[in-house]
Amino acid sequence: MKIYLKQICMDGNSKYLIFFLLFSFISCENKEKKTQLAYELISNNLNILLDDLDYFAISDSHFPVGVYQYIGEIESDQNIVIKKFQNKFDLKNEKIFNETIKIEKTPKTVGNYQLYLDTDDDFQKINNTIKISFVNLIISKNNRYACIEVVKSLGSAAKFEIYYFKQVNGKWIFEGKELLSLG
Repeated sequence: MKIYLKQICMDGNSKYLIFFLLFSFISCENKEKKTQLAYELISNNLNILLDDLDYFAISDSHFPVGVYQYIGEIESDQNIVIKKFQNKFDLKNEKIFNETIKIEKTPKTVGNYQLYLDTDDDFQKINNTIKISFVNLIISKNNRYACIEVVKSLGSAAKFEIYYFKQVNGKWIFEGKELLSLG
């Protein structure tokens, strides 16, 4: 009789273990999919995300542009970004995607600007550069809508913007942008 009770308890625990493993697998798969979607969004729309760099141009000179390699977070902006994203696409309960996303490579130029990753040795030697940070990424729960805050800065001048995207036929389509602040 004791063996039978142990087998019932083990079978019950096994069900929980299988459920936990299945949930973990689905959760990891969803994170990987969102990470891939985020990478595609940035790499396929880099020209859009790096528009208005002329805001920092002095006369006809174009400063080199350095892109931070990892997508980050600015906690003080998160609630604003989430609210604007939810209002834009009429969504609820969305949140910042905080998994590690690494930008592996960029084109050499965007428009008239030389482009570098912040880890590039050549970039480290340049003094006056426009620095680009991608922060506060949101991809909707259904993976159809996204937004990302882009911070562009040169010295003490900075521009904070939110870029909105919608996925159509497997591609991210630009839906507009909104200026958060100038500094």
